[in-house]
Amino acid sequence: MTPGWPRPAGAGPVVAVGKLVADQVLELSGPLVVGGQQRVVRTTSAGGAAANVTAGIVRRGVPARLAGWAGADEVADGLLSGLASRGVDLSVVRRGRAPLTTVLVHPDGERTMLTDRGEGGLEVGDVAPSWVADAAVVHLDGYDLLRSPRALATAARLAREAGVPVSADVAAASRIARLGVDDYVELLAALETDLLLCNADEARVLGLLGEVPGWAPGMVLVHAGASPTRVLTRAGVWEVPVPLLPHVRDTTGCGDAFAAGVLMGWRAGSPVLDAVADGHAAAAVVAGVAGAQPPP
Repeated sequence: MTPGWPRPAGAGPVVAVGKLVADQVLELSGPLVVGGQQRVVRTTSAGGAAANVTAGIVRRGVPARLAGWAGADEVADGLLSGLASRGVDLSVVRRGRAPLTTVLVHPDGERTMLTDRGEGGLEVGDVAPSWVADAAVVHLDGYDLLRSPRALATAARLAREAGVPVSADVAAASRIARLGVDDYVELLAALETDLLLCNADEARVLGLLGEVPGWAPGMVLVHAGASPTRVLTRAGVWEVPVPLLPHVRDTTGCGDAFAAGVLMGWRAGSPVLDAVADGHAAAAVVAGVAGAQPPP
């Protein structure tokens, strides 16, 4: 027996709900030394889970929509223009100043993220039924669950009422621990998602290591870098190996690329394990470039 999707996805666009972030990626030429100086290679692009997921999806010719909040500044102007040129459909409210994440990429490809939250956010009244009504699946960003929990819960409710399946990625393990695991679990459970995605550290913090707990959806995907991805369901556990990558330039955005591949597979009706393999292939593309966005 192999796992099946919790619910079939529709034929419309994949919709990712969240905030638009400006990513400034600095590739370090050597180990970071406090008080020292070194040369870097800088790349600037749109970031945040919603932008990264939709960019990965339209790259494969599948329709995708970014719905949520963007700053009302010139930085956001440029980011939105770039996403539109890729073919991403945009349904955003604009206010305040765009968040900025500075990503330090270490020589081994691992990254450290320094975040400026910007000014503004997504509010309940911003979330429109039209954002999700025609969606194949709605994907929610777990970082925004910390910032705009009621707005994301509203998007999830509207999707469910429209018969659209819902997935969510979770925030970093350190952020979950800072808020409190029980409080974050309560926020996740309120979404009533069909699918949850996380990495191994996040799974450990949330207790998603063996049996799927009662608060979680019936399917959880746990990706772990080069180690096999685990597909957890209440019927059993499966593992999907990750192909060996000859070179990793930057791991930023690999989790979002994995989500994009999985969501495309879900929309296409592919078997779950094949969709996970598609997620690995999408993540490999992003691991080979600087920044969280795949090549156009």
